[in-house]
Amino acid sequence: MPRSPSLPAVLGRLRFLGTLMVGAYLLINALLTLLAPLTAGWSTWSVTALAVPPMVLGMVYLVIPIARRGTA
Repeated sequence: MPRSPSLPAVLGRLRFLGTLMVGAYLLINALLTLLAPLTAGWSTWSVTALAVPPMVLGMVYLVIPIARRGTA
């Protein structure tokens, strides 16, 4: 029978998850705000297609390292 994780491990994972959620929310809203003047009148799929590459880079090189450092 597998052992359940300890309370500090569960709290650490929840803190990591919360940090990622807040970071992703802030990042995508900042990107969409910056792109809004350039993409006025574009369809939704084209705006998101333009926003996804910098969002992925921001998650990989900014948000996830900050979350890992903050919850270690």
